[in-house]
Amino acid sequence: MTAKIRNTVHPRYRGIAEWEVRGIAQLAQPMEYYDPVQGHVRYDPRVLWLRSPEHSKVLWFTYWISTNKTKGKIKWGQGSPMLEETALLELFRDALAKDFFSKSFLKKLNHEIGNALKE
Repeated sequence: MTAKIRNTVHPRYRGIAEWEVRGIAQLAQPMEYYDPVQGHVRYDPRVLWLRSPEHSKVLWFTYWISTNKTKGKIKWGQGSPMLEETALLELFRDALAKDFFSKSFLKKLNHEIGNALKE
């Protein structure tokens, strides 16, 4: 079962193990492909916006996956997701539409992107 907005999740970060899901950025459709070892794969990377009383906002990059080995049941991935640039851009686009980022962060990011494009 995947996390939903207002659920409590338990990744341990900065000594805190209870976080409220405030937003979820996801792809329009999960990636589906065939793998010779795993069989049919459905891969669903996401970015979760989490809050706790001690920290106003953190982003958790995670994924859910189903394979023939899981008998098609979706399972939480145990490591960080692997993402192509196009998938990362789509996740960020969805996160931007859902107001995950502060204006000050976006201005700093815009400045850094501008610097990278000058090179």
